Amino acid sequence: MENLKVGAVVLFFMLQVFAGCATLDKGGAGADNSGIENPPAVASEKKSGLFDESEEDQARKKAVVTLHAVGRGIAPEDAISKGQAIILGESAARANGYVKLAEKIYGVYVDSYRRLGGGQVDYEVVHQETQALLKGAEVMEYRQLEHGIFEVYMEVKVVVNYGHPLYPQGS
Repeated sequence: MENLKVGAVVLFFMLQVFAGCATLDKGGAGADNSGIENPPAVASEKKSGLFDESEEDQARKKAVVTLHAVGRGIAPEDAISKGQAIILGESAARANGYVKLAEKIYGVYVDSYRRLGGGQVDYEVVHQETQALLKGAEVMEYRQLEHGIFEVYMEVKVVVNYGHPLYPQGS
């Protein structure tokens, strides 16, 4: 029984040696001039297609969404001329439109403070803040309403990733 174990171990090591000799490459593409054997090139997993995503999978992860906003502004009463009032009213409406687009894309941070006195609201402060860099927002139409009010219709196209609140549902 002992001889059988020794024979199996010797046979195992001989197979390992001969299997190693069969893969040696003397002077071929897998060897260099220093005599040190280079391992054969292995195709990377990325090239083999294991991690490649199809264009359809990538398209599903992103979507182009068009957002619309209506900005409103008012012409100042102390404008020097009617022209200045129009320009300032349109500018205020456009700034309000940018704020509304930024709020749709990034949300709004709201901080409020309320002080109660005698069971009634004595003092209240609400602070709203949003911050964004908007590129490509377009003014579609200006309107001048009565009482010096201006409206601007704006839109912007944004690319959103899957999982973003603006990503189209049911797609």
